[in-house]
Amino acid sequence: MPMVGLMLISNSGTYAADLDPRYTSFIYLSVFLLTFMMPVVLLPLLLFTGLLKNLEFSERSERLIPLYLTLFFYAASYLLIRKLPVSHVYQRFLFSASLSVLLVLAISYFWKISAHMVGWGGIIGLISVLSFRFESDLMIFLIIGILWAGITGSARLRLNEHEPLQIYSGFLVGLLTMLVVFAV
Repeated sequence: MPMVGLMLISNSGTYAADLDPRYTSFIYLSVFLLTFMMPVVLLPLLLFTGLLKNLEFSERSERLIPLYLTLFFYAASYLLIRKLPVSHVYQRFLFSASLSVLLVLAISYFWKISAHMVGWGGIIGLISVLSFRFESDLMIFLIIGILWAGITGSARLRLNEHEPLQIYSGFLVGLLTMLVVFAV
């Protein structure tokens, strides 16, 4: 989701999209490595050491170690981007993504919330912020985002991985986190 968000910001038509070409590749590569590759590469190690039983994370407790690792890498990407002379929009987006993972982690100690839907809620929140705050026409991205969120939520329900309340709550956590971070 962080890569989707970065691409949305870069193609939003707002002033935030104007990245110094020297930083564009660095930002994309860094965020991709930290928020996708590192967590994925560490999964086989977690399986090998027995810290994970399988890659399905069906049980609430099985999600905690991967969420801690994900939080670490998301926070690292935020701290890295914060040091660069880029628009605050990129920084706030990555802060919000990190905060969303922290919330999923905290909630996962008590209840199984849909992390997939937290991600999609955050993306819809980002599109909303870019549309309203920066007066950018992103209607097509909003429609596509809502469709993908619906497909993802339906798939999670069909696979019996979540109950409807977990899906709706996840979406709201992601959406509200993004909106609040940009409102402050």
